[in-house]
Parts: sequence; C-alpha cells; structure tokens
Amino acid sequence: MDADILPRNIKIDWLRFQVVTYDSLFFRKIRDIIGLPFEKQQVSSVKDARETNVMAANKVWHEAWEFQGSLLCIKYPPTGIDEPFTFLIDLNGSTLDGLDFDRVSNLLYLSQLDTSFTAHRIDIALDFPVQSPRLFARPWESLVEDGLLFGYKKVRRISNIGSDDGNTVYIGSRESSRCLRIYQKLFPGGGDFDRLEAEFKRDRALWIMKELAQIPVKEFPRFLNGVVCGQVSFTRNHANILFFRKYKYGSINVPTPTLHLDIEKSIKFFEKHAPTLAMIYEFMGAEKFDKFIESNLQSGKRKMGARHRVLLSNAKALGFTFGVGLATFLLISGQAPAIAGGLTCPAPVPLSFELQQKFPIDIVNPTASEQAYLNNIGDGCFQINSGLNFDKICLPGMIVNALRPFIIIGLGVRFIFSD
Repeated sequence: MDADILPRNIKIDWLRFQVVTYDSLFFRKIRDIIGLPFEKQQVSSVKDARETNVMAANKVWHEAWEFQGSLLCIKYPPTGIDEPFTFLIDLNGSTLDGLDFDRVSNLLYLSQLDTSFTAHRIDIALDFPVQSPRLFARPWESLVEDGLLFGYKKVRRISNIGSDDGNTVYIGSRESSRCLRIYQKLFPGGGDFDRLEAEFKRDRALWIMKELAQIPVKEFPRFLNGVVCGQVSFTRNHANILFFRKYKYGSINVPTPTLHLDIEKSIKFFEKHAPTLAMIYEFMGAEKFDKFIESNLQSGKRKMGARHRVLLSNAKALGFTFGVGLATFLLISGQAPAIAGGLTCPAPVPLSFELQQKFPIDIVNPTASEQAYLNNIGDGCFQINSGLNFDKICLPGMIVNALRPFIIIGLGVRFIFSD
C-alpha cells in the first residue's frame, strides 16, 4: 500500500439473506457455523411450531432465534406437504464482530449450495484514523451539487449544532440498491475513527455475497475495501476532491443492477397475497374494505419513488404492444427456433414489415422521440420479460446475440430479443 494511503479497519457491519431449502438440518448447520448463543424467542402458544407465529423482519415466521438483536428465523412447510423450509439470517454489526471472515465465508457458501438464495442487504464499513478536517466534515453537498461525485443526486446531513460530534452524512437514497454513510465511530474500549460505510441491497448485495462465497478468505479484506472504495468516484479532476486520494485504493466495480421493464413481478406479488386480502375483506366488509384499499392506494402514490415511476413509464410504453405483439406472433408462428451464432443489424427494413418475415430481422432507425425515450432508459442493453424469461433489448445499430427472437411493433422500432 502507498505510504500516503491511510490504514483502515475493514468489516462487514450487516448481513441479511434468505434461503429456501429442503434440507431440514440447515438451521442446525448455520448455528454450528455461527457458533453464538442464539436463544429461541418465546411465544404465547405451546402448540406445534407450524401453528405459532412470530413477527420478525416485517414478516411472520414459525420460529425466531435472537442474539444481540440478530435473528435466525424459520418458516416450516405445511404438515404433510412436500414443500421446502424458508430461513432468514439477519446479522447486525455487533453480532458480526464475533464472527471472523472464515465463518462468514462458510456461512455464505453453505447458504448458496443447492438452495434458493435471496440477498437482502450487506453493509461494509471502513474505519480510518481521524484526519483534519474529519471525513464527515468535508463539503459532500457541494461535491454533489457541482456534479463532481459520480452516481449520486442527494446528500443529507444530521449534526449536533455547535459540535462535530455525531455528524452523519447520508449520500444517496436508502430506497436504492446502494447508499453511503459517513460518520464518527467511537468504540467502547476507546478509539475515535471516521467511518465510511456502504449499504447494498437486492442485485448489488447478491453480487457481493456470491463473490464472498467463492473467493479465498484471505482475499476478503482486499475485496471488501475495493467494493466500498469503488462507490466513491469523481467525474473530473478538481482541487476539492484531492483529499480523497489518501482514502481510496484498489477500487472494485459492483455491477449496476439491470433495469427490468417488467411490472409482472408486482402483479404476481399482489396475486400471491390474495388470500390475505380476502381475509381482510371478510373481516371488514365491503364498504370498509373499499375505503381501506383507497386509503392505501393514495398513501402509496405519495411514496412512489423514482424506481417505481421508471418501471411504470416503461410498462405503459411497452406493455400493451408487447402483450399483443408477442401473443399474436406466437399464435401465428409458434416458438421461434434457436439461431446459432450472432446477428448483425444491416440496412433498415421498411415500416411495412410483416410478422411472416423470417429471421434474422433488420432493425429500423428510431424517430427523434423514440430515440429520446431510449436515451432516457439508459445506454446499452436493458432487459424485459419476453414471456419465457428475461431477454435483452439492445439499442438500434448494435450487434446482438439472438437465441429466442421475438418482435415488438408499436413504437415504430423493431427490437430483437436475445439471451
């Protein structure tokens, strides 16, 4: 490490994921790996575990085991039905202080072995020796306002008036799959540090946990440091960013989540909880239930974030033509055969193109308004649910790989779907 680079302590400060498995011994295995005295939470009922309910992490579980605020939760399959167990592992910073990287590695490896694994959250913290001015006292708001800090649009600061103690800077949105926190970290045994902490969720958390399950334990410090350092990037050279050179080294890129232009997941989630809605309806009655739904809809509209609005905008633009176009195509032609090799995009075809035309398919040039829409979505390829799986849509002019081609006709643009 360069002599000018600050030393740092590196740790995982939160780990939350879910596992669905038929292995009835999985709970015992993870408890043996963690090796900490988790205790079963008491419930009022003494019936079979499948008939008791424990609320933990905003969900209902049959059992919950707790240690210093961390939770291990179990949901059993219905009696006599061949369905898997569901487990939640939710470990906070104080619990993870008692786990070395070797046990974390074994835990993540076991949890991703022949199971359905869902990553929820991982926090990674770097603790630096105090510098002057302190890391949280730097003008992060100005860096964002001046467009110097790449990838973030919002900064929020919480501080005690007249004192630097307790300052916390929040960069990015907690609702997104990535945000940063910068604050003072005091340890009980003494020691004052500046902490840079990155919180990852969903796709980003999944990528990090998959990597941690595969890399050697000795690589954990390098990897975790690089992941956090990679979240602070600047758009151009400027005197106001020179201070960060002593904090950053060995950056590792965490892939940006793919934008799914798919509202079907939300609809399926709603359908999955139809029995719960039916129960509430039976309890409230029609009139009160209608008011209940309307009240929650209005509240939801106010809470919709940028991600919800992008998904909605794209679903409105593509949803109708996709549903009609794909259904018509499948009715006429059946499933298209796989095409070996790559396809190129040669000269545009006329807008009178018909479904009967055989593959490979040309792509027409978009109009100005269509290109503006595509630019708004982002660069390169994005994904959409083709009805069979998630397939890529590439912008016009790109070379694409087409294994299962489908057609959308509506925006005046022909896309090629590919794996």
